[in-house]
Amino acid sequence: MDKRFKRNVEGLIKTGIPFGIYYYSYALNENEAKKEADSILYIIKDYKDYISYPVAIDMEDSDKYKKNAGFPDNKALCNICKTACDIIGNAGYYPIIYANLDYFTHYLTEDSISKYNKWLAWWDKEAINKIDKKKYQMLQYSSIGKVEGVGTNVDLNESFIEYNKLIAYLNNIKKIQEIKLKTGIQDLTIQYMSCYKFGNFLIDKIYKRINAKKLPKDTKDDIHKVVQKEYGLEDKTVVFLENFIYSEHLFLKLYRAICEEK
Repeated sequence: MDKRFKRNVEGLIKTGIPFGIYYYSYALNENEAKKEADSILYIIKDYKDYISYPVAIDMEDSDKYKKNAGFPDNKALCNICKTACDIIGNAGYYPIIYANLDYFTHYLTEDSISKYNKWLAWWDKEAINKIDKKKYQMLQYSSIGKVEGVGTNVDLNESFIEYNKLIAYLNNIKKIQEIKLKTGIQDLTIQYMSCYKFGNFLIDKIYKRINAKKLPKDTKDDIHKVVQKEYGLEDKTVVFLENFIYSEHLFLKLYRAICEEK
């Protein structure tokens, strides 16, 4: 782990700057790729809710480590990337593969990694005009950039996707799917709660509490009052929820969810 990782990440969080995660891979096979990815997930787990850009695996050989170890063939290199990206993606992050133009042209050529986003390092002042934006989603176009407050050269990048918005959207979809699965709330009601006054606030609150372990023993009226107060529902919203298909089923599910933090 970079010695300034913790300071940098917590500084980004404090100032509200969106960020992603990057690591340089020394893996020579799939098993080593798995160990690397698991290690990365352990390091970043406390910051998961703040990571709004991809988690990148850098597949290069700047210090000749891979060459000196016999250098994996193209299939092995791609399998390393695939293994890492699958583990990162399954953990709820957005994976991306970082490499220079030579690597993407001559080594990372297998179909097994075609579905993953690519971050191209191409230090050419015309790269922004030459790059295939269908093939690559991010571009690192300079290593000699200048940023106010930083005394050394910095890499400059451009993303062709607003990952912070995309990842927020995908995370919300995951929340909605889990809420639907565990509470029985249907699409129309999800849409009603999301769009009518609450935005994603109500979805987030329900999502955080859908694993209630303590069973409720209150009366029907008590349950309705607790749910209404907890989620800030208006009277007409409660009437809507009572009468639109669910009867007591939805209120009982939401009430159980509330118990999680009690």
